[in-house]
Amino acid sequence: MNHLRTVESKVLEILKEDERTRYDDMLLILRYYNRFGYLRAGDMPFEDVVMNYKGLGLPCFESIRRARQRVQSCFPEYSRNPMTVNDGGVCIVINIS
Repeated sequence: MNHLRTVESKVLEILKEDERTRYDDMLLILRYYNRFGYLRAGDMPFEDVVMNYKGLGLPCFESIRRARQRVQSCFPEYSRNPMTVNDGGVCIVINIS
């Protein structure tokens, strides 16, 4: 995932750097748009961002939200409630169905 320039890899970068984005989808979207768009979405009117995200080469809000869910399922240490073990390390749980 680290080598591909997918939405998921970009979301993972942001989740690693900014813990608050693990809890707030809108903040994650803003960070994503500002970092990976060729124009800073934070400096544009909200209506322009919403109506022109495709023209700006950005994924829709829902794609970023879903990418966060996929990343957090693969990397629970970046989830909203990371599981820790008694020695302070991180416990990774993988459920295979």
